[in-house]
Amino acid sequence: MQALAQWWRRLALGSVRQAWGLAPEGGAWALVGLMRPKQDLAKVHTSLSLQPPVGMDVSDMHWLSQHLRQKGRSRGGSSHRLNMALSADQLQEGHIDFPADLSPTEWLYEVQLEVSQALQLAPDAVNFDFEPEPFTEGLMQRVRWMGCAQAHLIRFKSCTRAAGWRLATVESETQAAERAVRALQGGVASLLTQPPQDWLFRLSNGNHSGQKYMPMESDGVIQEAARQVLATPTGARLVASGLALKAWL
Repeated sequence: MQALAQWWRRLALGSVRQAWGLAPEGGAWALVGLMRPKQDLAKVHTSLSLQPPVGMDVSDMHWLSQHLRQKGRSRGGSSHRLNMALSADQLQEGHIDFPADLSPTEWLYEVQLEVSQALQLAPDAVNFDFEPEPFTEGLMQRVRWMGCAQAHLIRFKSCTRAAGWRLATVESETQAAERAVRALQGGVASLLTQPPQDWLFRLSNGNHSGQKYMPMESDGVIQEAARQVLATPTGARLVASGLALKAWL
């Protein structure tokens, strides 16, 4: 059954021909759309900075809904799946070390409490996700978590729904940026020399052998490159690209 589920997931991912990412860019938003000209390659078809009207309160997201509705229609309809990043001030991240023999079903309550304490909100007022690190040592399993106020998520879901889009996932800017750097064809050199609209990305799920893509650069090099670019105007495009890539990686 597990093999059948994995096959079905690969089939579903293989049917996705374009994907979208939306990342905060000050008071504006960076929107990047990727398409797959080949099974194992993604290229940029849309790279935009969505700007609020002059004088408008940026907390009013009606303008963003209008932008998304227009861009969605220009790409063959408005019913698009969207991955979004939250800014650092709206998101908390951390980890918990659990006994290795503890059932994953028992992680849920502890993670929820950890997130609620970090955000200083009631447990039922937070939205969160978590996953175990792939490798564990000794008797402990490290579980990384990410959380935000449920009110933020409701607000963003309302905005995208009003545009006819579907908000699929929310994650941190750092996580999305590093995903984009790892998949970028040419690696860090391309990141530092190519404009965002020329980026090409290798898709590990397009590898028929089922093997994950292994980057040539070390984790440290990738993390440092992502950190540097996040501090520049290109950073939001990198994050949005990494968000779109989540549809396949």
